[in-house]
Amino acid sequence: MLNNDLQAARIVAGTLTLLAREIHEVGPPVDLWNPELGPGFIRDTAARVGRGEAHPLWVEERHPARGLVIYAPSPWESDFFGFGCARLLGPFLVVEDQRDREERVRKLARLSVAAGRTADHRLITVKTFHDPAVLRGFLAEGFELAEIGASLSGPVPEGCGPVSLPSGFQFLSTDDLPDMLEEIVEGLGDFFYDGHFRHDPTPGPEEARRLWSRVAKADLSGGAEPAVALWDRGKDRPAGLATVHKEGQEARLNILAVAPAYRGRGLGQLIMAEVFRRLQGWGAVLKVETASYNLPALALYRGLGLRQTAPLVALHRHLS
Repeated sequence: MLNNDLQAARIVAGTLTLLAREIHEVGPPVDLWNPELGPGFIRDTAARVGRGEAHPLWVEERHPARGLVIYAPSPWESDFFGFGCARLLGPFLVVEDQRDREERVRKLARLSVAAGRTADHRLITVKTFHDPAVLRGFLAEGFELAEIGASLSGPVPEGCGPVSLPSGFQFLSTDDLPDMLEEIVEGLGDFFYDGHFRHDPTPGPEEARRLWSRVAKADLSGGAEPAVALWDRGKDRPAGLATVHKEGQEARLNILAVAPAYRGRGLGQLIMAEVFRRLQGWGAVLKVETASYNLPALALYRGLGLRQTAPLVALHRHLS
């Protein structure tokens, strides 16, 4: 790591710009490059490095494009778990030979673990697009496969009118959400797939429930825009929830949950239609992620016109 944050920021910006140009001119190797390597991502990442909020790690300081990750502390995960956590952005590397790529990723993984131990972090996570050499490199250095996910994106359709709901259902007012968040989250139940933080069993089911509950409550308290809660008036309980985070010119679906008793009735599609209606005029691209095995969710998102991109792989490294 460089001591001079501004110098490191300039190197990171130059390296990522070089990689983006390489992608544009010659095309990426299959499933290797992050398709979000655009001007906004480069600018934001370099700015975080410049402020000392993230740190670059590379295999060769003189040739950072031949192996680079960005190591960034993760405050919200640290706050939740009660111990230091970090995330990796990347890896970014212009290396075609599979064996060379794997060795470089292994060194980046070792550098990340060393940085984590120095910072007294106990969990490092990385989410990357599938590439065999990258996965072998991380796994060989003690990272564990936590989840294989799917990423989809597409433009928010124009001209979305009011959503016609079944009798007895309504969308709650945004002003009512903070006062009803406990009731909404409790009524939705275990809306994530299993009792794990992704598929990492280490935190345990209770920790996972607290994590997702906390995320939902933060979104309902104003952390999401929009937050759409569907309510069953007849039974006086929540039926579903969707929350969206706006990031620059993009919108990311953070939560889409339908309570178990209401699944299979098309309510998820109605909730998403209301999400699109509330995003009208913003000109956003909507991005979503879900587990690759969640076939109902994938069918829903594809039916909304979202296009699936390369699979995502989440890896965790626990440090004692």
